[in-house]
Amino acid sequence: MKGIHLVVCVCLFLFVFNQFLFADKTMESDSLYTYKYINGIYMSEPERALNLLEGAESKKTLPLRIINELRSKAYRNMYMTKLAFVYARKSYLLDSISQKDPKHLLKMTVDLAELALLMSDHKESMRYALGGLKLAQKEKDKGAEGKLLFCIGENKWQLSFKEEAYDYFDKAIKQLQGAETKLEMAMLSYFYGMKMDYLLNDSRTEEALEVGLKREKLLKSIARLPEKNEAFLDLQYTYLYAKMSYICYLEGEYEQAEKYYQQYLSTKNAYTPDGQTYGIPYLLKSKQYRKVVDRCQDFKKLMQQQQDTVNLQYISILQKEVKAYLGLKDFEKVAALRESIISITDSVNSKDKQNAALELDAIYKATEQEEYIAEQTFQLRVRNISLAFLGCITFLTLFMLWRIWRHSTIVKYKNKMLAKFINEKLARKEDADELLIEEETEDPVVVPLDLEPDEESSEKIDLSLDEVSENHDEEEAENKKIFKDLNRIVVQDQLYLSPELSREDLAQIVHLNNARFARMIKENTGTNFNGYVNELRINYAIKLLKRHPNYTIRAIADEAGFNSTPILYSMFKKKMGMTPYEFKKAQESLG
Repeated sequence: MKGIHLVVCVCLFLFVFNQFLFADKTMESDSLYTYKYINGIYMSEPERALNLLEGAESKKTLPLRIINELRSKAYRNMYMTKLAFVYARKSYLLDSISQKDPKHLLKMTVDLAELALLMSDHKESMRYALGGLKLAQKEKDKGAEGKLLFCIGENKWQLSFKEEAYDYFDKAIKQLQGAETKLEMAMLSYFYGMKMDYLLNDSRTEEALEVGLKREKLLKSIARLPEKNEAFLDLQYTYLYAKMSYICYLEGEYEQAEKYYQQYLSTKNAYTPDGQTYGIPYLLKSKQYRKVVDRCQDFKKLMQQQQDTVNLQYISILQKEVKAYLGLKDFEKVAALRESIISITDSVNSKDKQNAALELDAIYKATEQEEYIAEQTFQLRVRNISLAFLGCITFLTLFMLWRIWRHSTIVKYKNKMLAKFINEKLARKEDADELLIEEETEDPVVVPLDLEPDEESSEKIDLSLDEVSENHDEEEAENKKIFKDLNRIVVQDQLYLSPELSREDLAQIVHLNNARFARMIKENTGTNFNGYVNELRINYAIKLLKRHPNYTIRAIADEAGFNSTPILYSMFKKKMGMTPYEFKKAQESLG
């Protein structure tokens, strides 16, 4: 039993230990796909950095704009400038679209300006540099503004606008003068160094010496900073003193030149394979040819050990050796070295062609992949838009159907209430007509069925009454009596059912001229002859619609004395607020 417990405990321990180990490996694996890690290895291991970036993209551990930035850095370190530019532009475009990180957008703008300069595409470089200046000023980034100003100067210098170039160099330097941060001071040192190189190239040694003295003063200021970097300072002093020794010798200040050379030798970096080559210009100028040869050997051995002799840097060392052996008059060595230079140059050209082909192939694959992604994105967008459109159409259709149904329901209810109201009105009118016939005491005035009083008619009646003088009181009383008799005749004999009934016909019955007849109708009905007759016809049409629901509207129009169906529709709609057909349907619903 104890043995079984022991086995179970061991298995449990191994399982837990394995889970912890797997978790550690997963965490370790994920830590490789971070910006910090990849940014730390892209210079020493650019190909591995690119592989890690592929993984980071698939795992989505980094934003795509950051991945493209790191790809650009890796390819730039591999001297594949075109690819570096392609990925820097991709990152730039993503930043431009999102507008979420203006500082990163500015950073990519600086990179694009510098990469375009390396490709000798001065137009593009200037475009990005000038555009980036506005953003740098907006973000108050002196470092980026200085870089862009210096980049513009380098473009001007390469285009042979030398004086304009030096103006921009000075603007860039002035931008960072008085800087207090280590990064900005380091950048200023770099600007000083580059300006010295350009001045030496233009044989302006005196100005180069002045710039060198400013750089020396700056390095002393950096050395007083609490967070100073000794390795950085040592490297900067190595660059500076090597150049100063050369410049002073060109200026004829031989003792000062030797002094600077000794200061150069006092730096640690002067004894590295790279650092030993910095003092060669001074040694060649001072005719210390044997020292030149000695200093070239360490660098050559390093390159040979790394099996990396097919490059321009190695050719540059061989060319320095050629100058030294020419000074030593060892022409056999000169011939052998020149033969090596020609051979390596051919290999470099071949390698450049191969690299260019690989770079173009990589650009093609990247473009092809980008087009595929763009096509997939477009198709997805089209599908989403189509679905959204169909959803909107469906919603609008349902909404319209609901509106139609709701409107139909409201209209039916309104028509039903109107029909009920009209029936009540009509019933009251019929009662009034019966009383009129029996007692002749009620005024047989047409009872309007309008739901609201006719304000315009009331106003006109008021106006006509106001205008009537006291002399017409007798006429009004007489008109009222005449109209009572006329209305009884028209209603009892149903004269209004004749489509040919005219004003003259009724005027002859009561023996009145047309003017007085019109005035009498107006005084007693508030409307004109047509309005009076049409009111009677509409009332009769309503009776027919109720009495004969199977009659057509055309038959109703003919029976009621209307000349045509449209006239019935128009007059009925105007007076009753609905069409005869709607009244008919509403009447059916009332039962």
